[in-house]
This record gives sequence, C-alpha cells and structure tokens, in this order.
Amino acid sequence: MKLALVYNPLDNKLQPSSYCSVFRGMFDALVTRFETQHVTADCSAADIDADLIFFFDPHSSHHITIDGIRNHPAIKMEYWNDPHQVEVEGMYKSTGLNVHKLGHEQRLRRADARGIDFIVSPVKYAFYRYFKPFWSDADIDKRLLYFPTAPSFEPGKTPLNKRMHEVVANGATWGDEINRGYTFRRWAYKQEYVFPVPHTVKNKKTPKGENYGAYLETFAGALALCDVFPVVKYFEIPMAGCVCFAQFHEEYHELGFNDLQNCIFVNAANFEKRVRHFLEAEDITLYQDIATAGRKLIENNYTAKHFANFIYTKVLERVTA
Repeated sequence: MKLALVYNPLDNKLQPSSYCSVFRGMFDALVTRFETQHVTADCSAADIDADLIFFFDPHSSHHITIDGIRNHPAIKMEYWNDPHQVEVEGMYKSTGLNVHKLGHEQRLRRADARGIDFIVSPVKYAFYRYFKPFWSDADIDKRLLYFPTAPSFEPGKTPLNKRMHEVVANGATWGDEINRGYTFRRWAYKQEYVFPVPHTVKNKKTPKGENYGAYLETFAGALALCDVFPVVKYFEIPMAGCVCFAQFHEEYHELGFNDLQNCIFVNAANFEKRVRHFLEAEDITLYQDIATAGRKLIENNYTAKHFANFIYTKVLERVTA
C-alpha cells in the first residue's frame, strides 16, 4: 500500500541529536512498511498518490499547507505526542528551527480542517483527560488510535551481573508549570541511593539518539517515573534489559506490566525499600527474571516494527472493507 508521509525534516524528534531514537525509529518503520512518498513542503493534494496520508507531527508544530487535503480520498492520520501540551512559541536549539506548538483545542480544530480520520497517540487516559472538553466521547472513541511509544534499538541482553549495579535516574525534571507531572520524579532523583545522570539537554556528554539504548544497557536498573502518563522511558528501559522501576499507571498495567514479574512498581512510600533491596541483593536471580520478562514484553509487542504493522493493518481494514 502507498503512504504519503508528511513531516518537517527539521523536526527535533527526527534528528540524530534527539534525546532518544524512539520517534525516528517509528518514522523509519513506517517508511519500511509502506511504499512511501515524502511530503515536506506546501503542495496540492492532487500531487499525492496514497492510501494513507500520515502527518508525523508529534508536537503539532509543522504548519504545512496542502491545498485540497480535506477532500483527498486517502485515510488520514496524525501523530501527536504530549497530550498535556499547551500553546507555546520557541525554537528547537538542535536545529535552530522556530516553532509554534498548538494547544489542545487548536490541535483538534486543525485536524478537523484537514479531514483527519484518526489521531495516533502513544497514551490513552491522558489523551481522554486533555481532549475530552473539546470532543464528545463518541468522537474520541472513534478517532483515537492508541499505540505506545515503540523502541527500535536492539534488545539489551547483557546479564545484570555484567552491568553497573545501579538504578540510574535519567530524564528531564522540568517544573510543573504546564502540568508536566514530574513531582515524584524530581524527589526520587535526589535520593542518595539512585545514580543521577543529567538529561542530554543539560549535558551534551549524555548519550542520546541511537546510542541511548546501548548506554541504558550498562545499568542494571533504571527509573521510569511520571505522574501523568507512561513516558518513553517506560519502554526504552525494559527494552534495554534493565530492571524497570516504574510509577504505576493503569494504562501501563493494561499493556501487560505486572509488579515483580516484568517491572517493579514504586511510589513515595515504598521507593527506598524497593530500590535498596535491589541494590543490596546478594542473589539477583529474581531481578534477572524481571528484567528478562520486561525485555521480552517490549520485544514481542511494542517495537517500532509492531507500530508500523499496527498502522498498516488499520489501513488495510479500511481499504478492504
């Protein structure tokens, strides 16, 4: 089938300098799965020959104009990350690109104007939380396509006893001024028994992009914490074969993660006990089993290839209906 992939080549999520490779990996997986036409500049819908027109615009910041797009017969999808995003203007430092990110209602109205059939989101409950005020329940149920962020790097199979026996704390700890939900993360990162590594935005020496998975594999454990929804590291960490210390979300549980089976759920009350038990364990067999099970869950269900197959199947269902 034919795909018209609409994107900005300077989008920071698609650069080798990005803090992680997940979004680029998902992008490349779509290219591999379909016969792909790349659309990067203003044009006419008459120039697009596709079964699927996919706007890969995680932050709704690529304001491309495609004349007649609403009436194009192809299925139309748009990829959104960060459902808590508010309207903001700024610049991607990695590329020097000036950006205007849209807020909640603006995102929906632009999607309506384009005739978008499905919004593809890596989170579910937070999507409902932030967009329900602007869409009816029926519209959300009809138009949301949900698939978690999907790593593309090779699964980490280095045994835990061959890694640094630390629980690494790596990730942004911005303030909560726009409801980013990092209250627990900021507290946890300051605890003396975790191994803090600065986010790549604050320290350019921290590995990023396609090197990040291999870097994670040097640690036995890592933290995946966010108060609002499962973030990228929920999937990168187990894929790298680390023991994933995760903040509980019902959504995470529904994806197949279970406490002490393929992850370790932590909160403020049990955090120190669970992390110290891991760090002080003389027999790490249990933890190796947890790490292996977590890796297999991602490897078998939630890689970039699985994401591309999911999108392909959805299009095929509509085309052959």
